[in-house]
Amino acid sequence: MRRVYNLCAILCLLFAAACSPDEPQPTPPEPPTPDEPKPLVESHTLTIFMQGNNGLAEFMDSNLQRMLSAYYDVPQGDFRIFIFYDRGNYTRLTELYMNDGMAKQRLVEEYDTSISTVDKEFVRGVMAKVKQESPADSYGLILSSHGGGWVPSDLYDVYLLGEGSRSEAPQARPLFYGQDDYDCMEIPDLVDALKDTYYKYIIFDACFMGNVEALYDFRNSADYIVASAAEVLGAGFPYETMIPMLFEYDDHSLEAICEEYMEYYWKSSGTVALIDCKQLEPLAEAMRAVMSEMGEVDVNSVQAYDAFDYHLFFDLLHYVELGTESSAAFEKALNKAVLYSGHTSYIETATGRDVETYTLDRSCGLTCYIVQSECPETAAAWRNTAWAKRVLE
Repeated sequence: MRRVYNLCAILCLLFAAACSPDEPQPTPPEPPTPDEPKPLVESHTLTIFMQGNNGLAEFMDSNLQRMLSAYYDVPQGDFRIFIFYDRGNYTRLTELYMNDGMAKQRLVEEYDTSISTVDKEFVRGVMAKVKQESPADSYGLILSSHGGGWVPSDLYDVYLLGEGSRSEAPQARPLFYGQDDYDCMEIPDLVDALKDTYYKYIIFDACFMGNVEALYDFRNSADYIVASAAEVLGAGFPYETMIPMLFEYDDHSLEAICEEYMEYYWKSSGTVALIDCKQLEPLAEAMRAVMSEMGEVDVNSVQAYDAFDYHLFFDLLHYVELGTESSAAFEKALNKAVLYSGHTSYIETATGRDVETYTLDRSCGLTCYIVQSECPETAAAWRNTAWAKRVLE
């Protein structure tokens, strides 16, 4: 309505000017400038949940030091940072604080290393402890571990190790979300573990979490999610610059953090997207309409993000474009859901028999699974996801 009103006003002015040529014409108003982000003034608590008892401890040790270095630049205010770290030889929750000009960790709680940190009741307890220690107006969460999105962990093992390998212990390779030794956490369990706190943002420092099936499960858990559609290299996110940015503005600088991520990995391998969780339900509705008219699609022609013999992660928009001639409405819904998307031209993947470089010609920011007749068990698992049930209804 605003655009119609402005157009009518302009026409009236032009008509008046034509009738009264001697009268000065009014100066048109300046176009509005985009709103600048406002400083973060509310109390905000960030929890960083790291699971390194899975081959990632060396990287997470480095990340922890980068977090400590970054803490010097966190703006003043009612801002607190808690770090849960399961390293294998210790499992503890700490809080960052400054003492005599040094960033240090205050021990909040020490846990028995025999406890599985992917048990949903354990995770729920850690998050409850943080809220007890630091009630705040808003909360943020960074989850750092192995990841593999919607795919059930035991099924993922089959893809990693080959058929007939269910009884074998999985290697320290990308999986679902969360890995403690050989225990894994499925997406619905993680969602359930986090349900007592609503987050302004969740950042997944984990592989393959930018898939629409998994993110749809988190649609009521946070305002925004930052995730990668592909594998995240061992160094993870650029914590030395990212941590202070989360406390600078009321939008938590999430788009700027995505840009920092891409700059960090621009010469190597990386994808990242910023997702508006409120738009995931409209996206599902748009996908439901697409699925009702989806034609046969050659999966080998769709951009993939892994090197498995039968891919698990395909570019969502590319799939829709190849499967239907009327993708405009879906693309509009996708653009509302994906606020930022960046990717390198190539990605490194360890999902094949060896680590290899894989061409990434395009990326909309979200992946999806495409049912393949050769993989009936995977298709059945996919149909059991909340996303699949929604778009196939």
